[in-house]
Amino acid sequence: MGSVTALAANTPPAPEASEIITNVLYYLGLSAAVGIGLTLAYLAIPEDRGGIVAARARRVVLPVAVVVAVTAIIQFAGAAASSAGLSWMHGLAPSVLSDFVHSGPGRGSSIGAGTLALIQMGGYVALVATLVGLYLRPGRLLGWLTVVAAVVTASIPFIPFGSSVTVNGAANDILTGVHVLGALLWVGGLVVLCALGVMGRSDRNSLSTDDSLQVTDDWSQIWSRFSLVALWAVGMIIVSGVWMSWTHVGSPVQLFTTAYGRYLGIKLLMVLGLLVAGAYNVRVLLPRIRAARANGDDSSALRLVAHHFPVVVAIESVLAVGVLVVVPFLRGSARQEAGWDDARSFDLAVFGTGVLLVALVAAALWFGSRTPKADASPADRPVSQRV
Repeated sequence: MGSVTALAANTPPAPEASEIITNVLYYLGLSAAVGIGLTLAYLAIPEDRGGIVAARARRVVLPVAVVVAVTAIIQFAGAAASSAGLSWMHGLAPSVLSDFVHSGPGRGSSIGAGTLALIQMGGYVALVATLVGLYLRPGRLLGWLTVVAAVVTASIPFIPFGSSVTVNGAANDILTGVHVLGALLWVGGLVVLCALGVMGRSDRNSLSTDDSLQVTDDWSQIWSRFSLVALWAVGMIIVSGVWMSWTHVGSPVQLFTTAYGRYLGIKLLMVLGLLVAGAYNVRVLLPRIRAARANGDDSSALRLVAHHFPVVVAIESVLAVGVLVVVPFLRGSARQEAGWDDARSFDLAVFGTGVLLVALVAAALWFGSRTPKADASPADRPVSQRV
């Protein structure tokens, strides 16, 4: 009975609905910016080379810019309200915003939370500017600048602004930042490509023969390249996630006996679902697409790239958003709830274990991503190169 009482006393309160919504919108806004920038910079065939999907993607740039701007305001107001112990709507009050902006630095930091939020707001402004520029004049460079602006904006909360930086604290900030970056790449790509796939389903039957071949080329390149991006993102999430789980969970039993552990277990199940869907894409769908194109079966290839693949990605997008919903519930740690000591500090032994883990994950992902390649044929070349 005493242990149950202790667990209840050490369990942080559940987040309010406003905090959950704010968190989901925050990551969705930044993820969408990363996804649209990545699509136009790397994944899709450029619009000036006949890229139909790139032209379609540019139609959603301004809506993404609006989402980013709105989520920036919501995030700033939410931080101001949280610092005053108020609900989100009170964060827009001038007095609350003023107190937040002029708040002093916390322990171990050289700047206040309000100043840090203003710095991040500057990142948001730069991000919106790159998105508007991408809409007005599309290009790979602006696409990459959009990705960089989103990543930097998301990384600002993990930059240590203070003189009392420890090795353990720096390792935690770096690996948490890596975890967030991997999530932005994965979730952003899934959500944006899902939206573009849904947009394309409506006009799939009205495409001309040449346009159908171009769309097939577009999506074949996109899915192939995104699989590579997702592979890197998964590696980043696994390595950083293992570190974060180890620092917050002391034993497998705590996954069932603590609130933190149960929410983490739900998140891990969703991530497992994403991994299974990703493996299906790499091991089943991509080889089928290559085989259909190698055999000159353009109808089957188009059906796979523009119909079947987007359905799987839509399922992955739902799971990804589910992960974002669970994140606000991961408060405190299972170790604290169970009354355990903190995990050992970052040292050479932990570093060596991390290097070994990185090597093992890299080898496993490389091996798992190997797929047989069909022989090249005229059907596998871009439309512009066919005779």
